[in-house]
Amino acid sequence: MEHSKLSEHKFKKGKFTTPWNEILKDIGVDNSWCHNRLPEYLWIGLIFDHYGREEGLQKIYQILQCMKNVDYGRILTRFSHILKLSEKEQKILFRDILSIIPKKVLSPLTLIFTYSNYPVFATSFVEGSVEERKEVIITVLDKTMDHQSNCSTDIRFIIMYYLFIIGKLHMPKEQIDLLIKYPHLKHDDMEMRMIRPFIRSMEIGILSVEKVNNEYLNAFWERISEMTECELYYLEFSSDDIKTDIYMEQVHEVYLYLSNLLVKTSPLDNKMLVLLGIATYSYKRAKEVVEHTLFNSISGRSAVRVLVENYIMMKYLLKNEESHEDIWTQYQYYGIGLYKLIVARSRESEERNTNSHVNYQYLEALVNEYKMEEFIDMETSYFDKQGIREKAITVGEKDLYGLYYDYDSSYEHGLWGAIRESSLIKCKNPAHQYHCVPDIEDNQKLMNVWPDCKMMLNRTIQLLDEVYGIPKQLITEEIAIEK
Repeated sequence: MEHSKLSEHKFKKGKFTTPWNEILKDIGVDNSWCHNRLPEYLWIGLIFDHYGREEGLQKIYQILQCMKNVDYGRILTRFSHILKLSEKEQKILFRDILSIIPKKVLSPLTLIFTYSNYPVFATSFVEGSVEERKEVIITVLDKTMDHQSNCSTDIRFIIMYYLFIIGKLHMPKEQIDLLIKYPHLKHDDMEMRMIRPFIRSMEIGILSVEKVNNEYLNAFWERISEMTECELYYLEFSSDDIKTDIYMEQVHEVYLYLSNLLVKTSPLDNKMLVLLGIATYSYKRAKEVVEHTLFNSISGRSAVRVLVENYIMMKYLLKNEESHEDIWTQYQYYGIGLYKLIVARSRESEERNTNSHVNYQYLEALVNEYKMEEFIDMETSYFDKQGIREKAITVGEKDLYGLYYDYDSSYEHGLWGAIRESSLIKCKNPAHQYHCVPDIEDNQKLMNVWPDCKMMLNRTIQLLDEVYGIPKQLITEEIAIEK
C-alpha cells in the first residue's frame, strides 16, 4: 500500500487528518477489523485454511446457500448471528454444514464456544485435542489479523457476496461485475490491484448498518487469550563497534583551543562567551553519552535533542546579532530570569525538599552573580518571542528540526510514541491481539545515537570555525562536517 503524502493530509487547528480518516470519520475505531470483525468471521477463515482458496470458496458457497435456506436471509455471516438461531434451526444448519465439510474444520471454535454455553454447536463439531484445535486457531488468526492480507480480503468478499445473494446489498452494475469477477482471479493478477481495495472499502461501508455484539467479542478474546502464553520479541541494537576515544580527544583539542582563545585574547567578549558556553554544554552532553554508554538509551535521545537545539540557537543568535542592541546579554538574562523564577517559587513553597537535586542556594547565587535579582525580569515565553521551530526555519534548519528535534522531544516529554518504542515489548501471539508488555527487564535497546551526536558536534565546530577560524590542523578528517 502506498502511503499518503504529508501534503495530502488536511491540516486544521494544529491537527493533520489523513485522507482516509477524512472520508471514514463516521465509522470510528470501534469497528476495527482485527478486534471487532475478525472474531465474527473466523469460521470462514478456518474453511479457507483447511481447503485453500479455490476449493474453500466452493465449500463456503454451499454453506451460504444452507444459511439462506434455514433463515431466508434473516441472519448475516456473523458467527454470533448463527449462534443466536433457535436450537432447532441450529441443528438443521449444522447438519447441512456437516454434509459439506467434516467437523474438524470448525472444531477449533469449540474451544471458545463450549458445551456449557453453546451445547448444539459444541456437540455438532467438537473433535481433536485441545492443542491441535488451539494451534489451528492461532494459525488462522495470524493469517487474517492484517485486514489487507489475502485471506482477510477473501473473507470480506464472502461477507459482501452473501449480502448480495440475499438481496441486502445493492450497487451499480459495474461494481457487481467486479464482485462477480473477484473469485475467478488470483491475488497477484493485475486487475486485483483495483478489485481488492474495492472489496475492502465496500465491506467497511456496511458497518454503519451493523451493530457490534460486544458480549460475543469479549467472550471470544477473553477465552482465546487465556489459552495461550505471551510470545515476546524485541529489537536489540549493539554499540560494541563504536570507537569514540580518538574522536573525543580531537574534539577536546578544538574546545581547548577556543577556551584558551577566550581567556587569553577576549576574556570579556560576551558574544564569544555565549557561543562557547552553548558549544561546551553540547560537548559535555555528548561526553556523557560516551562515558556512560548511553548510545542505545532513552537518555541518549535527550542529548541529541539538546545538541540540535543548541546548534539552532547559536545560528539564530548569529543571524539576528545586528537587529538587537545586545542579543548576547539578552540571551543570558533570559536564562537567568528563568532561574530567578524557580528561586522565587522555592521561597514561597511549603513543598520544598531539602534533599532535592535542585540546589536553590546555588541558583540564588547565580541569579545575583552580576546584577541584583530585583533588577532582573522573568520572561516565561520563548527567547526572542520565537519557538525553536520558528528559529530553525529562520536559520534554514527546518529539516534538522523536523527529523531530529521533534522525534527526540517525544522522549523528553514522555509522549506515547517514545514510550511505545522504548518501554513496551510486542507480543507476537495473535490470540493476544499482538498486545504490548512493559519492558521492566530493559531488553529493548534503541538505535545508536552516536552518529547523530557526532554529526551535531561537527556542525557546531564548523559554525565556530566560520566565526573564529580554528587552525586547520585541529579540523581532522573525523571532525570535518558530514554532508
